[in-house]
Amino acid sequence: MTNLLLFLFQSVACSLAFYAVYYLVLRNESCYAFNRYYLISSTAFSFIFPLVRVDWPWALSKEVTAVITLPEMVVDPYANYYSGVSWLEVVYAVGIAFFIAKLVLKVISVAKLITSAEKETHHDYVLVRTKGKLPTFSFMHYLFWDDTQELGEGEQLQILKHELAHIRRKHSGDILFVEIAHAIMWFNPIIYAIKHSLVMTHEFEADDKATEGRDIEAYQKLLAKQVLNQYGLALGSHFNQSQTLKRLRMLTNKNNNVYWGKFALPVLAIVMVFGVVSCELPGIEEDQINIQAAAVSHSGGEDVFVKVDEMPSPPGGMQAFYTYVARELRYPQQARRLGVEGRVFVQFVVEEDGSISNIQTIKGIGAGCDLESETVIAGSPKWNAGRHGGRAVKTRMILPISFKLAHPEGEERVVGDLDIKITEEPNLNEVVMVSYPSK
Repeated sequence: MTNLLLFLFQSVACSLAFYAVYYLVLRNESCYAFNRYYLISSTAFSFIFPLVRVDWPWALSKEVTAVITLPEMVVDPYANYYSGVSWLEVVYAVGIAFFIAKLVLKVISVAKLITSAEKETHHDYVLVRTKGKLPTFSFMHYLFWDDTQELGEGEQLQILKHELAHIRRKHSGDILFVEIAHAIMWFNPIIYAIKHSLVMTHEFEADDKATEGRDIEAYQKLLAKQVLNQYGLALGSHFNQSQTLKRLRMLTNKNNNVYWGKFALPVLAIVMVFGVVSCELPGIEEDQINIQAAAVSHSGGEDVFVKVDEMPSPPGGMQAFYTYVARELRYPQQARRLGVEGRVFVQFVVEEDGSISNIQTIKGIGAGCDLESETVIAGSPKWNAGRHGGRAVKTRMILPISFKLAHPEGEERVVGDLDIKITEEPNLNEVVMVSYPSK
């Protein structure tokens, strides 16, 4: 659940930062194509950036990073009895299913309109006559036309050009994309503002195309004249979209002397958000730097690899190994009696045949915790050996194990005489063992 909460928070933060740049810098600019692609890309980046983790290449020296630390996983000793799905994950999944179903129903309703109405095929679009049942709008390459409107020939031509601009610039693809993004990020309040701004940008772009070489004042009168019911068809691009006053103003706000330097700000914002959200400094904890340096000092010139083409892997994968460790570990009675807590860093070598050797604690807490950790790792089934240059090689690895005494506010699950608490540290890969203090 911690990972999901972090994703939700970072996704909202990204979209808020991106939309703030749009609102302050781009909102009133007449470079509609740039605004359109910025809104689309920033929506995608708001979802992608929280999922991407990139290490700065200069974060740690080569000497400090010369050791393989086991990959980050949440250990759950109850994998066979507990689904591991939190209530937050259930709510998030239900929300996605709801909005996806809603989108599918919208698409089906438009598809029914297409199949039931009278159609005329033209060069790059299909005209669908609604006979007054629906307003004029476009979706994909279909132009839905209300032929009961009392419009002059010039007005009909302007509306036609407006809707064809939507079709030829593939605005429906944008709408489908943002609807899917809305379904995935339905929890994000900023996505609603992005949807609205993208739709309005489409209208500005289509208005601009419709008034090329024509009287803008006449077109403004036509906009003011159109008051049609949209029947909730939010997937389409309507000539009479809301915010008519804004569209009227933008028609007379065409700035041909754009200062293009300001458009570097949105690009800079994307780069900066990526750096803050997706780039991390590995090994910045003092404990981890000390332990990795200690691992190098224990190498002793052996023919043991710390960087391989193919990592060693335990039978059943890392989840099975972590489950094995969590189930086999026992909080030593001495440590429980003395209230000893802390991290134990156990280094071991995966041999060419997959066996575990050279097990040693390179930083411990004593009170029996170091010995217990070494014993459990020594009993691990054979691994699949690491491979380098096409052959099996010895590979040195480190497993951090955290011993913690349970607190009343924690979430504990009982196995035998121990409580094992599954937690996740932000900068350290570890198994967490939790027990009650000895009475």
